Amino acid sequence: MMKILLLLTLCASTASAQVGNRVSLELGTVTVWLGMEKAAVKQQVEARGMNFDQTSPNSVIVADIQTKRIFTLLFVHDKLVYADRNWLRDESKALPSVMDALTALIDQGATNCTISHAPITSPDAKMNRVFINCGQRGILLTYGSTTLAGDFYTDNAISERIGTYH
Repeated sequence: MMKILLLLTLCASTASAQVGNRVSLELGTVTVWLGMEKAAVKQQVEARGMNFDQTSPNSVIVADIQTKRIFTLLFVHDKLVYADRNWLRDESKALPSVMDALTALIDQGATNCTISHAPITSPDAKMNRVFINCGQRGILLTYGSTTLAGDFYTDNAISERIGTYH
């Protein structure tokens, strides 16, 4: 009997450790995690008054109308495999936004990270991209411009992400 009780205690503590270690990201007032069911994400997002746009079967755009923020989600077999949020809200405060994103990455336990530079240079785009990858977490820093249909756009972002965009 004592062995069964010890085994149940060990299993219970392992299960709670796994739940506590899930890779999650706050999208405004909603927290999502890798492996979360699409229906559960949709329910939480809509319960908070945000828009859940699933025009594409696997890719979802979540829009928080009140804060004017957009989040990108990707699902495979109705399970969350990728989510991101942009830390840059005011370009005059870019450095504090970078610091906030890096601090969030560190606070979530990132230790072994790689940094790579992947610039894009073409007749219609000039973009500096720096990827900071820490396993299932990371940050993408972008700075540059693109011309689409004759219109000029800047694309500056500080995006924190979980998972992998396939």
